[in-house]
Amino acid sequence: MATETPIAQQDNQSEPQGQLLTKPESIYGLLNRLKDHHIPLKLHFNTVEGVYSTIILKVDLKNRHFIIDQVTPNWGDRMMAKSGAFMFEAYYDGCRIASSTLKAAGKGIQDGEAIYKVPFPDELDYFQRRQFYRAQIRRGVIIDAILDSKGLANPVIGELKDISAQGCQIEIDGDYRDTLGNQIVLDSCSITFPNQLSVSTAIQVRHVGYDNKKDRSSCGCLFVDLPPMEERKVSYAVAEIQREVARRSSDGSARYISPLYEPKPIEENEDESNAGATGKKNKASDATTDSNNKTTDESVKEQIEDNSLQSGINELKQQKEKARLQELFKEFRIYHTNAIAAVKGLLAQVKQKTTLKLQPAIEISEQLASALEQNPHVLLALTTLRDAQDYIPQHSVSFGIHLAHFAKSMGYQGKLADLIYAGLLHDIGKATLPSMVVFKPDRLNTQELKSMQRHVITTHKALTEASDNIPKEVIAVVLGNTERLDGSGYPRQLKADKISGLARMAGIVDAYDAMTTDRNYAKGVLPALAFKTLMNSDKQFDRLMVQRFIKCIGLMPVGSFVRLSSNKLGFVLTLDEETSKPAMVRVIYDADKKQLITPDDFDLTDPISSASVGTIARPEDPAKYFINRLLMMD
Repeated sequence: MATETPIAQQDNQSEPQGQLLTKPESIYGLLNRLKDHHIPLKLHFNTVEGVYSTIILKVDLKNRHFIIDQVTPNWGDRMMAKSGAFMFEAYYDGCRIASSTLKAAGKGIQDGEAIYKVPFPDELDYFQRRQFYRAQIRRGVIIDAILDSKGLANPVIGELKDISAQGCQIEIDGDYRDTLGNQIVLDSCSITFPNQLSVSTAIQVRHVGYDNKKDRSSCGCLFVDLPPMEERKVSYAVAEIQREVARRSSDGSARYISPLYEPKPIEENEDESNAGATGKKNKASDATTDSNNKTTDESVKEQIEDNSLQSGINELKQQKEKARLQELFKEFRIYHTNAIAAVKGLLAQVKQKTTLKLQPAIEISEQLASALEQNPHVLLALTTLRDAQDYIPQHSVSFGIHLAHFAKSMGYQGKLADLIYAGLLHDIGKATLPSMVVFKPDRLNTQELKSMQRHVITTHKALTEASDNIPKEVIAVVLGNTERLDGSGYPRQLKADKISGLARMAGIVDAYDAMTTDRNYAKGVLPALAFKTLMNSDKQFDRLMVQRFIKCIGLMPVGSFVRLSSNKLGFVLTLDEETSKPAMVRVIYDADKKQLITPDDFDLTDPISSASVGTIARPEDPAKYFINRLLMMD
């Protein structure tokens, strides 16, 4: 059974609280996990009060339906038989999963009990609730929590009982109501799990309870100014404990033991033992031999110390880089979100045939250009955060960022903000087109194709009517990104000698982003396949420019999810400037253990770091492992 959240007041919110999943494959994945782990569904019928329960017996992706067991109490079965409208919610792995409105499509009998066929919901609300979840430490596992501060005569050693994103509960032998009372703030709370994961931060003791019979104090603590690195460790610990609770069998035994609770073995130094044994056997060796051995031992020891020192320096550098990237992700994500909102606003204005308000797009283009100059890798990684429901706005932002990045690598001397601005604007004319044309999964017929091609002229007209000061680069991109070298493009069917270099670059970037992005009706392809398609289309795209574009963003671009030779999986965070190969990789998943692991960054250009995690084997799809791309920024 899944452990229910203690925050009951949030359970019945009607507004979406998390990520809305609408793709059948995503809905199938969640329903299947609820089935496999026998997670109960709570049913809420529209016309009657009360909560009813059932479980999922089968999930059918091909026919888009799932089978649920008999509903209890019995009144729920009557409502199901009458096709009463209902929604369900379930709690799994620290998340709340809630459906849109459903109705049973059929009834059957299995083992003498009623079962029901229910179509897939139109959407599932998938809401992470870890910030409210108090993860209970496994019974029998003792985890020390050491409290220290200037105001304490001696450090206080307690036992961690539970932990959440905001704080923890610690039990201490003895009466500490006076010592730790009055909302005291302690400089240090050090928690070390059996696997040697260590969390250290300041805390505020919010309350202290005392059990006379046990002579034991219970302290409720709040983390104070939790550093980013420690916050990630806490999030990982909470997630791992939740994972174990969710996988616990119904009889209370554990099928899964969290890596947090697996003691890290103390490795014996066999070389020193062997050396000691040999020394005892050879006490009669001459002084020269002893001297040589001592010299050799000292050299080995110095080499070990040098390696340890270098490893420590590298680790410190990586920790600083992690913290820096995390802060940039937070800052740049605000710009990225605002840019998407700006495009949505422009699309609405075009659809309503009102004069365009361009200033918000101009301002956010400047911010994105500054971010691109500061750290292109972080901004490019953000473009991989996609929702098929917002294809046009997200594609427009991604197109602008990639075009500016590509142009800069080609030696472009103009304003990068103008190219990003062009990206935000280049598809706004599509707001006037029917959705069945814009999002049609099959090839467009002649009439639909002509309708689609008109969006370029519509965009150009809306821009020129809105302002007399549209940069010429924007116009060049808007009118030129759909032209092709062989004259098969539109709207002017220009051929190679008439298409500017900027328009050629825009055509390549636009096609690449379109091919690699998920739509409502189709999944995007891997970058390598998109590159292959572009290279094989040299009659339409400038082959030399395609090669330069591949060099610019790399065969495995920033944001790619990759498998390493150690069978660890992670996201590419940066590229090597000289080779364009992945440099920094954030490892978050162990394919052998089939579980998330503590996020850790590895610099593949550093031999010491690379040796511990291996080399890149191949790209992977994070959806296959139910991994949210936001973990790339955790």
